[in-house]
Amino acid sequence: MSLKESATLDVGFPIMSAKFINNKTVLVTGGGGEGNNGIPNKITAIKCSFKVQDPKRRLQRFREITLPSNEDSPQCLDTGKIVDDEENKFSVFVGCNQSSQLIRSMNINNNLRKYVYTNEEHLRFVDAAQLEEEIVGDVDDYPKVIRLSTNSGVGSFMTSSVPSAIYIFNPDSLELKFKYKPEKEVEIKDFALSPEDDGKTLVYVTSNSIEAVSTSDASKVSTSIKNTKTDSELKKFILSKVRFLNNDIVIVSASSRGSKGAVLLKYSLSEQKILKQSLISKKFNNIVALDISQSQDLVAVAGNDLSLTVIRLSDFKVLSTYPKLHPFAITSVAFSPNGSKLATGSAANTLHVFRVPQHHARGKSTLGTLFQYLFTILFVAFIAFGLQKSHESGQLDEVYSKV
Repeated sequence: MSLKESATLDVGFPIMSAKFINNKTVLVTGGGGEGNNGIPNKITAIKCSFKVQDPKRRLQRFREITLPSNEDSPQCLDTGKIVDDEENKFSVFVGCNQSSQLIRSMNINNNLRKYVYTNEEHLRFVDAAQLEEEIVGDVDDYPKVIRLSTNSGVGSFMTSSVPSAIYIFNPDSLELKFKYKPEKEVEIKDFALSPEDDGKTLVYVTSNSIEAVSTSDASKVSTSIKNTKTDSELKKFILSKVRFLNNDIVIVSASSRGSKGAVLLKYSLSEQKILKQSLISKKFNNIVALDISQSQDLVAVAGNDLSLTVIRLSDFKVLSTYPKLHPFAITSVAFSPNGSKLATGSAANTLHVFRVPQHHARGKSTLGTLFQYLFTILFVAFIAFGLQKSHESGQLDEVYSKV
């Protein structure tokens, strides 16, 4: 059940993050970093259409912002609809460090950038902010994760600094609500915001725990550590990515400790237990990017072996695998809002987009389709044979005479 139609575009810079802003437009960001070395730092909007017959024209760059060459490359982004805006705008948040000279000399780093994507399909800069009150001039720290809630009511931001801290901010004003630091000094691998209440809960994963906190007051909502059995089970894995299914259930990616293999977990925050787990592949160990489409019942994961694996969300059945999809590291995986497209971005400067047919997860294999076709032919032949016999015996004529 492989995806048949796809398109590839060389954007001219290493892609560090990709996100669909609507079902036709994907944003990518990245670049060559400070000094550029001839490689620009950019935010690019790309139109995707599989109605175009020529595969080379299915992906078209049409909006682009070039960032200053003396700044670092953008590392992460997220988008969200501006609900109260009648013009149907979208907020676009990008994590990008300012110049190392500015950071070292003045301890200034407005690394959270806000843009707006207008209804005329223009990208415009709005504002920038430094959420950390004091920085120590460490230019090695970079923006790692940005998440916006469904209706853009809550924003969350994290850098690569360890021990980790998450900044909860107001997406409208860019004002910091609070800085959350776990009780223990740990590295947070990934986090997500609850989808059904505009981000009232933030879930994050460390290498061996799943934690949830309130985005209004930082109070603890759930922790896997309190369930002894769950805590023991999670120590068998190294957790990496997390996404919400609903306000209670999350999907977590992991690698097996002590053996090769990538795993998906379905976990309940309220019950603090693993509901389902499945080995996705033994060919790679680390899942480097993940996204889900509930409308299509699909999960897509990128492995550290340059592969993409498409999985049925409801039962974790592997549907298809695409080895060596990019010539260099895959950095991002993203479904369009309706799940009709699946994009992967790579540090090799390439964006690859698949068209995902409706109900792809329900599809049958070629062999299964052939068996169904043969069964239909045999069934029709059986009915025809029965009617023929009834006609020859006169039973069918007798039935007609009574009608």
